Amino acid sequence: MTQHPASRKSDRSPLQLNLTSMIDVVFLMLVYFVLTAAFTDAEGVITANMPNGPEHPQPLPKIEQPIRVTVSARGEAGYYLAIDKLPTTPMSFADLTHMLQGLRDSDRNGFFTADNLVIIDSDRSVRWQHTLNAYNAALGAGYSNIAFAQTP
Repeated sequence: MTQHPASRKSDRSPLQLNLTSMIDVVFLMLVYFVLTAAFTDAEGVITANMPNGPEHPQPLPKIEQPIRVTVSARGEAGYYLAIDKLPTTPMSFADLTHMLQGLRDSDRNGFFTADNLVIIDSDRSVRWQHTLNAYNAALGAGYSNIAFAQTP
């Protein structure tokens, strides 16, 4: 019996690609492009030459407007304290002293000087002792120019 050539099984193995040489070529191309690439500055970056300031910068100018401390009566013997343009209010005369020191201290970025005018504005109904305590708090905070507001 003779077998027909088409019905014979082939002794050939299935076709396979040799990828080794292709991978070598890809790596060579990768190395070539990395070595020959020209890297440019990043887009959107603007270089600026800032002017040089003086070696010893000038301190910030101190504010020349007065500090107004308001003393109001609360009930028969109580009081209410406020410092103009500050969001927090002192609860006692010791707090008033610390807050006024904070406005003056250069360590805490204070803008007022020791000779800045402090005006104590008291209601007519407030006890004289509370007005005097506000005066002593300003004096204890290191201010030397303290005045009382004139009532109309």
